[in-house]
Amino acid sequence: MADLGKKYCVNCLADVTNLRLRCTDCPDIELCPECFSAGAEIGNHRRWHGYQQVDGGRFSLWGTEAQGGWTSREEQSLLDAIEQYGFGNWEDMAAHVGASRTPQEVMEHYVTMYIHGNLGKACIPDSIPNRVTDHTCPSGGPLSPSLTTPLPPLDISLAEQQQLGYMPLRDDYEIEYDQDAEKLISGLSVNYDDEDVEIEMKRAHVDMYVRKLRERQRRKNIARDYNLVPAFLGRDKKEMRDKDKVGPLGVVGTACGGIGAGAGGATIGPGSTTAVGTCPVPTTPKRKITKEEKDQRVRLRGLCQFMAHREVEELFENMYKERALRAKVRELQRYRRNGITRLDESAEYEAARHKREKRKENKSVAISKRGGGLGLGGAGGSAVGGLGVGCVIKEEGKEGEFAAIENLTGFELLSDREKVLCNSLNLSPARYLTVKTIIIKDHLQKRQGIPAKSRLPSYLDKVLRKRIVTFLTESGWISRDAA
Repeated sequence: MADLGKKYCVNCLADVTNLRLRCTDCPDIELCPECFSAGAEIGNHRRWHGYQQVDGGRFSLWGTEAQGGWTSREEQSLLDAIEQYGFGNWEDMAAHVGASRTPQEVMEHYVTMYIHGNLGKACIPDSIPNRVTDHTCPSGGPLSPSLTTPLPPLDISLAEQQQLGYMPLRDDYEIEYDQDAEKLISGLSVNYDDEDVEIEMKRAHVDMYVRKLRERQRRKNIARDYNLVPAFLGRDKKEMRDKDKVGPLGVVGTACGGIGAGAGGATIGPGSTTAVGTCPVPTTPKRKITKEEKDQRVRLRGLCQFMAHREVEELFENMYKERALRAKVRELQRYRRNGITRLDESAEYEAARHKREKRKENKSVAISKRGGGLGLGGAGGSAVGGLGVGCVIKEEGKEGEFAAIENLTGFELLSDREKVLCNSLNLSPARYLTVKTIIIKDHLQKRQGIPAKSRLPSYLDKVLRKRIVTFLTESGWISRDAA
């Protein structure tokens, strides 16, 4: 009668009461795990049929090597407990597995089978390599590890520390940003009978406090990056006064008695009696920032909060280098248009160009003096002198370089007279071409009897419009009646 409740494998007749695999396509086909893994086929049963695992929960996963007769259900409860309570909480884990297991048995079984057993040897390597790769920027960027390391204390004297209320060992101030931030968490306490709303409220208070701490640290970092502490203490003004006492590079050379100011203070004159070591070594002067760069810095001021001071300075310095490179490229293109293909030829070209400009300047000065002399003789002489000066100015404007507009868009589309006009009106070539197109189009529409509407740009005032219309009339683009 005891064998009535048992199940047997239809292939090998082994006892499969605890664990068997039942075919979902064939009735009354139940196999043991060994026959199922071997692909046994009986009657109409085939190995590719669907199957269903029938688990009684009373078989052992480890076989004869396991001690204590741990069943599969107990193993599953043990794994659930280790995930829920964590390694080391053996008492809670034993209570989760069942009353039949003590904490000592749970610990020994887990350490023996899952850590030191075959499963632990296959899953846990003997030496765990360091698989962490540092992809952050080591130079102090937004993801730099330096953000997590404490910063060195400020290099200030004891009197300055007392003035600021600065504590160097803690890198804190007596009066911090948002001094009352700690009041958010000073009265908090966690109780077991707290409701969910109260717990969430306390978490919100902690989150607000953490945000204030981050803002406090951010302000400290900004003060370090932009040297705000020395500026507050007046060190910058003191250093400027010291530099003024030393003087610029030429003054230093004079004070030393033998350092030539003309050579940048790099050569020592023969009459020098002062030791070189006694003269202060001049540092490389910072370049002068132009008005355009200052305006650009003001426009990009909002980006400073996302970068360190050094990164901001590098950004503007790189932009300055880019502008210098663009100017150099334009200069090389100008050489190419004039047929120059080698740098040594460019030096000769610049020297010849400088001579031509100097000769033109001397010629214009001489004619101006001659015209002034003729003007002393009477009205006729004045007219002749004025005419001569005007011819020189026109000739110079025609042959000279238009530095103000030669690099602007549309310059190559202008004639020589149009270049002189744009240069005298201080008008960009693109704007001039736009106004010229509109005026000529309106003139053609009027000749065809079509009423033309004035669509002139807002930057064109009456004086500029009159001069451009007069120029187009004299050049023959439009008739005098239409003008």
